[in-house]
Amino acid sequence: MSYEVLFDGLTRAGPGDAESLGWAVARAGVPERAAILDAGCGMGADLGALAALRPGARIVAVDLMEAFVARVREVHPGIEGVCADMTDPPGGPFDFIWSAGAAYAPGVAACLVAWRGHLAPGGAVAFSDLCWRVAQPSAAARDFWAAEGLEMRDAEGLEAVVTAAGYRVEAARWLEPGAWAAYYEPVARRLAALPEDDFTRAFAAEIALWRAHGGDYGYRLIVARPA
Repeated sequence: MSYEVLFDGLTRAGPGDAESLGWAVARAGVPERAAILDAGCGMGADLGALAALRPGARIVAVDLMEAFVARVREVHPGIEGVCADMTDPPGGPFDFIWSAGAAYAPGVAACLVAWRGHLAPGGAVAFSDLCWRVAQPSAAARDFWAAEGLEMRDAEGLEAVVTAAGYRVEAARWLEPGAWAAYYEPVARRLAALPEDDFTRAFAAEIALWRAHGGDYGYRLIVARPA
């Protein structure tokens, strides 16, 4: 089983929803006719909401997975879908860079440093990253995410990374549980219909962890601007 097969026909490849995106756009003060980048766009789950929020904007969506970019081009013909590195996107400078749960791959600090050179004067970034929500997370949650290779921070630690990268945090919040359900519930239904292998078992274990210990961790959504 592959990532592309599991998510074929689904919309969202990570936690998120239109409400949290709208909050970020408003808090960032994105102009009506902005140039917007969706960095690590996945299958384009947020592109419809972005276009609705700023119908006069020029939107560029980048991802390294060709299958995801092909879907973006098919579903959103008015948006420029590009297979590219999210830290070196074409089409800038941008008034707003949005990245839903994708900055962990290159690293939050690396993304912020790279994006600075792609921002228009006065531009802002908004991204979400997985963080601990409690001081003493369960052993199950700690062990699972450590095995995934994630060195998780708390919210304060994430803001320190943003500041060290030369940005100021203008707003921050947690994604609501519904943003996780919008991601996991369709995937769980797909898993139930697929043959079981190591890949599907790993995804099922992640969903089971969320159902049992999801209060221990969450996606922290940050709106920031170069200092």
